[in-house]
Amino acid sequence: MSDNELRADEQVAAYVCGLALGVAGVYGMGLTLSASALGKSLLGQDKKARGVRVAYDDDTGYTIDVYIIAAYGANIPEMAWNVQKHAFDGLKNDFGIEPKSVNIHIQGVHTG
Repeated sequence: MSDNELRADEQVAAYVCGLALGVAGVYGMGLTLSASALGKSLLGQDKKARGVRVAYDDDTGYTIDVYIIAAYGANIPEMAWNVQKHAFDGLKNDFGIEPKSVNIHIQGVHTG
């Protein structure tokens, strides 16, 4: 993967993170499940793209995984659907990307 492709993936991840944080019921972003992402999160780097993993394959296109901490009392299925819809619509409108899938992973519920 070239540096330009890596930067593009980071831009997509940061964009999706911002969209997710704007959806009612999302308390915050979780941790992605890769060693490099975990290291970046623990070191305080890459906060703009926290909780989003972007994978690209020449044959299938983009697959995006979004890791969320839900707010207590949130309607989780509705919130997840809204994050997914915002990600699909936003990426199509602003980046011209139609992802193969946007997978929502609820990693916990913040009880305050």
